[in-house]
Amino acid sequence: MAVPPGYETSTRRRRALAAVAGRIALAVVLAGATAVAAGSAGAAASTRAAATGTLRWRQCGDADCATLTVPLDEVHPDTRTIDLALVRIPARDPSRRIGSLLLNPGGPGASGVSFARGIAGSLPSDIQDRFDIVGFDPRGVGKSSPVRCDDNLDSYYALDFAPETDAERTALIAGVQKLVDSCEARSGPLLPYLASEYTARDMDRIRAALGDAKLTYVGFSYGTYLGALYAHDFPDRVRALVLDGAVDPALSASDQQVQQAVGFEQSLDQFLRFCASDPSCAFHRDGRSADAYDALRARVESQPIAGRGRDRGRALGPTEFDIAVTQALYAGKPAWSTLAEALDGADRGDPTAMLDLSDAYTERRSDGTYDDIDSAFFAIGCPDGPPMGGLEGVRAIEERAQAVAPRLGRSIVNNSLACALWPVQPTAPAAPIHAPGAPPIVVIGTRHDPATPLRWAKGLARELGHGVLMTARGSRHTAFAAGNSCIDNRVVHYLVDLKPPKNDTAC
Repeated sequence: MAVPPGYETSTRRRRALAAVAGRIALAVVLAGATAVAAGSAGAAASTRAAATGTLRWRQCGDADCATLTVPLDEVHPDTRTIDLALVRIPARDPSRRIGSLLLNPGGPGASGVSFARGIAGSLPSDIQDRFDIVGFDPRGVGKSSPVRCDDNLDSYYALDFAPETDAERTALIAGVQKLVDSCEARSGPLLPYLASEYTARDMDRIRAALGDAKLTYVGFSYGTYLGALYAHDFPDRVRALVLDGAVDPALSASDQQVQQAVGFEQSLDQFLRFCASDPSCAFHRDGRSADAYDALRARVESQPIAGRGRDRGRALGPTEFDIAVTQALYAGKPAWSTLAEALDGADRGDPTAMLDLSDAYTERRSDGTYDDIDSAFFAIGCPDGPPMGGLEGVRAIEERAQAVAPRLGRSIVNNSLACALWPVQPTAPAAPIHAPGAPPIVVIGTRHDPATPLRWAKGLARELGHGVLMTARGSRHTAFAAGNSCIDNRVVHYLVDLKPPKNDTAC
């Protein structure tokens, strides 16, 4: 998985719609085919994954919580184990309960426990009535033996992810290596066992422990990769899978990152054209919004803008500037006014709103500490692949991205630079994931999704063999349970009645 710029967490994704963005984090990690390469051992994997632990639910606020013990190492399942954190919001109508609906918000690195708690009440009514809503923290995430790296990432995000000089590039590589070294020092024994192939098998253990004969699942962004892996490894245990904001594991690291860079660049271009045409836009600048954007970005590159008030002692540098922009773009057109106001503030010398957007993406707390999502993002995503080709490979991808996405391309690519230095490297090339024998699987792509381009959903639906494509209108990242009734109604009908929509349904 060549890592793109963010992580999808639909919890943040919805926060982003409300205010615009709680790191709607992209979600995407570009998934490689490590697990597919291991598919020849599928029968053995199925046997191992069938072994289950015990769930003892306890009340935790307005939900139930439990842990499930699973083997850390598939080869030596009795030597080390890991406890996975789960949460359950019971079906509102027990008499009509179908079973459990397992969720994954994306990432990798996003907490499924927090996500399930946050989204359960926003799901369509029939879903809340008929299913127990279940979230889990994948291994290495949240409360499931989280990966630990540096606690303070201010120096990391102060690096220039779009270096223009040899000195900046040298500093970037050194700074990323420092972060990678901290991850290895604090979590080294855990790192070899965090690739998504392990989590897909954990999902089958969760399914069995929940008492479901087959899996019902909704995965967003990176979560679509987990769902595809599950369908590949356990096609006879699939009841219904919804893969929203799909990634295409058949793409090379270069194609993944360049196509994503183009997606964000096109979204930024659309925003700047809108701002230039609408005098009410806070960043209108007499119809020269694009020129004003480029001038502001150049100013930040030359001299970061000092923070004010609670941000005193901080400064908005080029990397946090780019992160703030992409963070807002995840939410699509509804976030344009927020982005315009943030850019206007920075242009006038107040970077508060831009820093807020960047902090939402990076999950920086007010005390300067960070959530562990960055650590898990690399620890899971880098081993997934596909291989990036070391530092030279990243440089080549960066140059290709810059040619087609001059404003954001380099920064997006270098967000995944850690994967070129990560101690656990992927070994398998990019390859499609097939799921012969699985029932129809619904794959959703949004027409102008900046993070997971529509072509990725088309590719995954085709590769799965029984994929059913739905296309959502709009420019935001992911579509289910986000206000598109056409999408929601068809997904509900599929999950409840096992009636998939027609292929190529447009909503």
